Amino acid sequence: MDELIHLSREGLDAATFEEIVARLPFSLQEWAQFLGVSERTLIRVRKENKSLGTSASDKVIRIAQLYQKGVDVFRDEDKFCHWLGARIMAVGGVAPKSLLDTSFGLELVDTTLGQIEFGIFA
Repeated sequence: MDELIHLSREGLDAATFEEIVARLPFSLQEWAQFLGVSERTLIRVRKENKSLGTSASDKVIRIAQLYQKGVDVFRDEDKFCHWLGARIMAVGGVAPKSLLDTSFGLELVDTTLGQIEFGIFA
């Protein structure tokens, strides 16, 4: 946990961000939306080997953790990806992926995954 706090405070470097982007099935456009920045900003971070800011780094880490939790809960990455893009009543009838741009949305998706994990219909 200390390492995650450190990474978040220092800002993810371009190489670490690139690793996460390559591992998760979100487009650069989606990452830009999640982080509240332009695609050009993300391209510049990658191209100029810059670090993300504290807030963006924190959100990238939280999304990566949430994604891993979802894969673990569904026990299948494809099923989880489908769930992320489907309209889910438990999260207000929208696609969970559309909620990853706010801390409240991240919390709602995380809570819903917890309910699924423990057998509560979601």
